[in-house]
Amino acid sequence: NKNGLTISQRANNNMHVEASSFSGYSDREPLAFGNNNKICISMRMRFDCRIFGIDGSLRARYTVLNEVVIDRGSSPYLASLECFCDDVHLTTVQADGIIFATPTGSTAYSMAAGGSVVHPAVPAIMVTPICPHVLSFRSMVFPDHVVLRCYVPSDARSTACVHFDGKHRTELSRGDSVQIEMSPHPVPTINRVDHSADWLSSLKSNFNFNTRVRQKKISTTSVSD
Repeated sequence: NKNGLTISQRANNNMHVEASSFSGYSDREPLAFGNNNKICISMRMRFDCRIFGIDGSLRARYTVLNEVVIDRGSSPYLASLECFCDDVHLTTVQADGIIFATPTGSTAYSMAAGGSVVHPAVPAIMVTPICPHVLSFRSMVFPDHVVLRCYVPSDARSTACVHFDGKHRTELSRGDSVQIEMSPHPVPTINRVDHSADWLSSLKSNFNFNTRVRQKKISTTSVSD
């Protein structure tokens, strides 16, 4: 486009935008974004989430940027959930709950619950249990094209609750289910430098990622003494 912007796809969920023409642009010092007159845009993955009743009717639908949490709510009992991946039984959840997170949401509740930290350009879905009552249930990572589904079985001791980005709290009765899949509408975000530099800088500044006092060099003098 001679009078607009040139967009070039660089990698998964990452692209560069640069001006095709600088005519009419202000001579003022530009903001410190991008490199070499290019701005990097990351396409942040989102979830398309649906709640179905026991009769298969659609109760609600939400778009989620960070995570979907299904937990036991105010019940004193463990949450009991049956989870499926592409209609194949994945596992029976007996825990305080389970988290389904996008790469963006991997540094939020999922990370606090022991899940992996995932680069925002990785097309993946994280599944992280919350305080599972078994030693072998660990966080898992699935490709973004799968469809995940959880339902409350008929023999569950109590109902469950589902939250979408911490909002829209909904009670799940026995037989109700939640379906989670990648949304076809990601969120474009502008990076200050690029998607890796911004993400790593954020990890270090917000979480003091892997920060410790550097190990000192061994003194040959003290060793010989």
